[in-house]
Amino acid sequence: MTVSETFQGQVWRRGEEGYEDARRAAVWQARKFERYPDVIARPANDADVVDAVRYARREGLKVKARGGGHSHTGSALRDGLMIDFTDLREFTIDPQTRTGTVTPSVWSSEFGAAAWEHGLFFPGGHCPDVGMGGYLLQGGFGWNGRTLGMACSSVRAIDVVTAEGELIHCDDTANSDYLWAARGAGPGFFGIVTRYHLDLHPAPKAMQASVYVYPLDVLEELLPWFLETGAGLPRPVEAFMMGAWTPDADEPVLVIFVVSYYDGEEEGRAALSPFEASPVIDRALARTFARPTTYSGLYELIDEPPQSRYHCDGMWTDTPPETLGPQLYELFRTLPPPKSTLFIFPWREAHVHDGAFSLQAGLYVSPYATWDDPAQDERCSEWVIEQMKRLEPFSVGIQLADENLINRPAPFMSPENLQRLERLRAIYDPDGLFHSYLA
Repeated sequence: MTVSETFQGQVWRRGEEGYEDARRAAVWQARKFERYPDVIARPANDADVVDAVRYARREGLKVKARGGGHSHTGSALRDGLMIDFTDLREFTIDPQTRTGTVTPSVWSSEFGAAAWEHGLFFPGGHCPDVGMGGYLLQGGFGWNGRTLGMACSSVRAIDVVTAEGELIHCDDTANSDYLWAARGAGPGFFGIVTRYHLDLHPAPKAMQASVYVYPLDVLEELLPWFLETGAGLPRPVEAFMMGAWTPDADEPVLVIFVVSYYDGEEEGRAALSPFEASPVIDRALARTFARPTTYSGLYELIDEPPQSRYHCDGMWTDTPPETLGPQLYELFRTLPPPKSTLFIFPWREAHVHDGAFSLQAGLYVSPYATWDDPAQDERCSEWVIEQMKRLEPFSVGIQLADENLINRPAPFMSPENLQRLERLRAIYDPDGLFHSYLA
C-alpha cells in the first residue's frame, strides 16, 4: 500500500509482510512492547511527511512520530499511523555561521562529532544512539549542558507539519507557538518536526576527563562527599557518580567520571583536582586524572547496548545531601544484575530560551535496570518503579528524557507551562490528530 501517488518512502499496514520487522525496529532496545500501529510510514523526504499526515486525516487515524526510537517506553508505538524517520537521515553544518540543520533520526553523537571536526560543539545526549528528534523535543539534557543549557535552547527554528497537513517554518517571530512548544513538550508536541535549525557553539580547546572506580563498601563515605563536592562545581565541569555492574562481579562498583570544558589544560586540571581529594582515594580500584578527550571520546564513558532490555525512571531533587544521601544507599545496594546502572548527576539550573521546558533542580537521579532474560522483565521493572515511588517525597519532578509516565505519572513541566501547552494544542490540533503523552 501507499499513502499517496507521490509518496516515495516505504509503507506497511498491520498484517502485511515486513510490518512486524518495521514495528520491532522502531524500538531501540531489545524489549519490544505489545502495541501495534495500524500503519507504519517511513518518509524519504519532507513532502512524504506532509502526504502521510494528510492521509491520516482522511482515514481518521491518529499520528505519532518516531525519530531515533530511543524512548525506553516505546512511546512511538501507538494506534493509528506511525511516521518513522529511519530512512530520512540528513544534517548540515555551516562553520561560518555556526549553525546546522538535522532531521529527527540522526544520532546526537553523529551530529556532535561532525560539528567537532569544524571546531564546534553541540550539547548532544549522553548516550551515543539518541536520535535528535525526541532528544531536542524533551529538552535535551546533554554534554556541557551546565554551561550551554538544555539543548532545546540551541534550537533557533524548526520545520513542522501541522495537523492541517501544511509544512511551515517556525522561529521566534513566525509561528512562534510551535517553537515554544518544541522546546520541551516532548511526546506531547502537537505537530511533526521534520527538521531542526540549530545554533552551534565554539568547542572547548582542552576538554579533559577523569575516571575513578571504587568498591561498593566505600559508599557511605563516598556518596555524601560526592554530593557536596558536585554541588559546588563550576559550570564548565560536569560530574557523574554511577553504580554499575562489571562482568563476573559479585556486587556493583562505584564509578565517578568528571569532564571539564575549558580552553586551557591547566585551568581544566585545576577544576578537576577536587576529585583527587576524595576521602577514600586510597581505595580506588582504578584512577585516571585529566585525560585529554574529544567529543567522540565522551561516548567511551557511557554505553547502552541496544540488544539489552531496559526500564528506567528519574527524578529532579533539591533535597540537601545529608538528607538525601541515606535514601540513595538502597538504590546502589539493590541494583539488579547483570548490567543495571544508576546515575547521580549534580546540576546547576540552566537557562532555557522561551520554551515549554520548565522543571529542573540541583540534582538528577536516574536508575536504569538493564537485563537480557525476558523472564526477568517483571522483577527488573518493578525494582525501578518501587524504588522511585519510595523516593517520591524527595522529588520535584522528572525530565522527559527518562519518562516512565505509563508506570509512574509525575510532574515534568511547571503547571503554568503545561496549561499553556494544552491551550495551544486545542488551537493547533483541535481534533486531536496527534497522540500526546503515553500515560
